[in-house]
Amino acid sequence: MSVISLLNETLQNKWKFEDTMKVQEEMIPAMLEGKDIVAQSPTGSGKTLAYVLPILNKVDGSKKQTQALIVAPSQELAMQIVEVIREWTTGTDITVQQLIGGANSARQIEKLKKKPTIVVGTPGRLNELARSNKLKLKEIQIVVLDECDQLLSREYRVIIKSFIEGAAYGRQVVVVSATITDEIK
Repeated sequence: MSVISLLNETLQNKWKFEDTMKVQEEMIPAMLEGKDIVAQSPTGSGKTLAYVLPILNKVDGSKKQTQALIVAPSQELAMQIVEVIREWTTGTDITVQQLIGGANSARQIEKLKKKPTIVVGTPGRLNELARSNKLKLKEIQIVVLDECDQLLSREYRVIIKSFIEGAAYGRQVVVVSATITDEIK
């Protein structure tokens, strides 16, 4: 039985691939159960959908609050993730906002006021918005660290830890990367 059958009908109907990837088979059920996850899987193995689909299944777009935070080390990766989410949320009330450095922060703050369901961003900008209380971490139920080997480098470690600690009590933490060092574990 495919793990896709665990997802809601809207997501099932959008699924156009012949098969699921190994990382999806392992992560989707575990995420739906609310487990914290550390997943290592090579680039191009379907990691993004492995965490995006369970998030889309769990969040409630009719609630005006940010429920999931996806942190990416680069603007490019953040933009790719946002594209994937937009593709899968067409026709739903789930909204996504990207918060990346180098973009107009005033505009991002305006969009944050609309309480996007999912926020995807880079550590520096997310930290700036969280510290100024524009991004309300305490409402966030799911925190995903994509390419965590880069996010948990000494440069960002304290910031990333503050996102996790600031999120809702009992929040789910999902850490994915192509490479996971002993230090990260």
